[in-house]
Amino acid sequence: MDFLPQSITELISEFSHLPGIGQKTAERLTFFLLRPHRSLNQDLARALLGLKDNLHFCEMCHNLSSEAICKICSDVHRDKTTICVVEEALDAVALEKTHEYHGVYHVLHGALSPLNGIGPNDLTIVALKDRVEKADPKIEEIIL
Repeated sequence: MDFLPQSITELISEFSHLPGIGQKTAERLTFFLLRPHRSLNQDLARALLGLKDNLHFCEMCHNLSSEAICKICSDVHRDKTTICVVEEALDAVALEKTHEYHGVYHVLHGALSPLNGIGPNDLTIVALKDRVEKADPKIEEIIL
């Protein structure tokens, strides 16, 4: 597609790096954004920039949060004696959608993968260990 302007081919390329987005979908998204709806483009750009600027990892569970302590960890109605250990923040989102789990989470931010060079120190396992050791009240259950 060397006949297209570089800015278009770059955006197609960047979209195609996203999970579940192939070349055709990347092209459709790019050409959709070229249509005259400037406010959508500005809102999208603002949301993308704000994604990194306004997010932190919760100091307790390492889930995504806009505050130092996330809404789940700061919720007095959550069962702090049960920790569900999840691989990624998206896993906690899926569990929250069920409205069945009322404990708290611990997000590892990946999985052990010695073949890929990912060991315990690359995840939040030490933080989980420290959290359990310092727990008050004592943790009754850890769900893996």
